[in-house]
Amino acid sequence: MEAERARLAALYESAAFVAGAETIEVLGEGIAKQVRQVARADASAVRWSDEANRKYLLLASDCLPQAVIDEELCIPTGDCLCGQPQGGAMTRVIPILPDGPASRLGHCAREGFQTVISVPVRLHERMVGELNLFYREPRQLSDDDRALLETIASHLAGAIEGLRAAALQRETAVAEERSFIARELHDSIAQSLAFLKIQLGLLRTDIKSADAGRIEKTLGELDAGVHESLGDVRELLVHFRTRTNHEDITPALKTTLQKFEHQTGLTTHLDIEGDGMPLPADVQVQVLHVVQEALSNVRKHAQAREVWVEVQQTPHWRVEVRDDGRGFDPDGAGPDETHVGLRIMRERAQNIGATVEVASVPGSGTCVVLKLPERLGLAA
Repeated sequence: MEAERARLAALYESAAFVAGAETIEVLGEGIAKQVRQVARADASAVRWSDEANRKYLLLASDCLPQAVIDEELCIPTGDCLCGQPQGGAMTRVIPILPDGPASRLGHCAREGFQTVISVPVRLHERMVGELNLFYREPRQLSDDDRALLETIASHLAGAIEGLRAAALQRETAVAEERSFIARELHDSIAQSLAFLKIQLGLLRTDIKSADAGRIEKTLGELDAGVHESLGDVRELLVHFRTRTNHEDITPALKTTLQKFEHQTGLTTHLDIEGDGMPLPADVQVQVLHVVQEALSNVRKHAQAREVWVEVQQTPHWRVEVRDDGRGFDPDGAGPDETHVGLRIMRERAQNIGATVEVASVPGSGTCVVLKLPERLGLAA
């Protein structure tokens, strides 16, 4: 009974540890120490195998002599009795005999080890690594101890896969953000630079014709274009630095409006109603980007004096950005940049299952409404 309690405690400790390990290095070091103590071994090693199972890298060890570490940093699969090939891999007790088949473990024998236990770390049918336990005495393995070690190996395999999946998710997020940056640069800065290039061509023509009036007009348009590009760059920097450090989105909205006021001189108003469930952090970021894009359109096109941002949290989240500017005809041709801004907002909204509606009347301002789905989950 006491032995059974000890095994259960070991399994609980192993499961709790792997669930909290944030890097594969921390995971390997912790498991190496735990498995050595549980198996009462003199030393232990945790090895990681590549997807093709061509080699085993020494991920971590505990109490393993440096000479063995140096010999076994990388083992080609099958070159040593540690590092089993995927086909037929199983938990094995390997006696280290100078004249036996384990003579390939000569460096282990020189360090006084007499037994190595090899436990495959397998995820479904794929080998992801191996646990090795080293003893300075002959050793056998009971069925209970075998089951315990194989369960710990299973915990390790699941944790390695979890870390791999998390890394892929982060890579995907980085790729998506890079794609967003590329779109933002193309839709704003690239268009502004193309306009400036055209104006420079016109300026050369004007200089050749010595038309002072046209030169002055073109210079004014160039100056306005440069000013517009600087504004676009500042807005992009604000977008890229957007972070949400609170459950409540209110501080981030206040900061966004304060920066907008400082940049444009326009008066802003923020009104938040209701007490809804907090938004997840990734949803908050997308909401802020939609608000920022709506404010960008106000700066570029509205010729407004004031802007209102109204947030309704119940029965479901609704965010409205409204100005008192000149408005436009949503069904008309309109400026290309206006349509680009609307497309960006709708893409952002689509990422979180939300919708964007735009209402505008020439001479009566514009209203952008972001409606979020009813179920978004709690903020993390």
